[in-house]
Amino acid sequence: MMHLAEKGVDDMAGTMVHLLIAEKLFSELSKRKWFYPFGNEVSLQKDYFIAGNICPDGIMARKNYKRLMKLHSHLRDGIPDGSFDKPGMVSLFEERLHVFWKTHMKDEERTPGLYLGYITHMMTDERFILQERPKFFENIAQEGLTQADRETFVRFNRETDWLDFRLLEDFPELQEAKCSLERVPSYEICGMITEEELTASRNWILQYFFYEEHEKKETKYLQYDSMLAFIREVTQEILLRLFQEGFLLMP
Repeated sequence: MMHLAEKGVDDMAGTMVHLLIAEKLFSELSKRKWFYPFGNEVSLQKDYFIAGNICPDGIMARKNYKRLMKLHSHLRDGIPDGSFDKPGMVSLFEERLHVFWKTHMKDEERTPGLYLGYITHMMTDERFILQERPKFFENIAQEGLTQADRETFVRFNRETDWLDFRLLEDFPELQEAKCSLERVPSYEICGMITEEELTASRNWILQYFFYEEHEKKETKYLQYDSMLAFIREVTQEILLRLFQEGFLLMP
């Protein structure tokens, strides 16, 4: 699996951002009484939930990967880069979240947490694109770079990594996420991403982020303090959305 920067344009939250939010969400869900729409006999399994939060990006392990494949795995067919904030795009995306959930409820019942994690990854990226991505472009515009410049996204990918590496240093719970990724049984996202692709993607994440030495540098355009605030805020926002929108139910 090639490094993200070699894959071309990207505009979504970093891997450690997703895993840290997943850890925080699981902790919050563990404090509450709730049940799935398909019944209260199934309990959320942490390892599947953590793995689910990296699944949408697993498409990048596909042979002959193209950017449109990632847009598809992120439920963004017909919502190209740079258009997410256009009229009707967010509502279309959120409608697809519910269709995805209803389509895969039986799959979630077999692997509790996997598809819920997929949903929370999507919600994180939605908020990131609307809230944090514009800040990056505002900051880098001071150097005369725009979304039309490939160098803009090279720097975005680089700084996403640097920010992820700092999160790894500052948040020990990411080591718990590592353990979940190491021990989770093999899985697939039915009809979308294969077991082979997701295994390759998970192994790459473990190798690149957790096993290798990291180049430690300060970010310039993705602000660390802003990202910490984003992680806190989006965790609470997703927690509310899961219940308000009926993905999960209260007793």
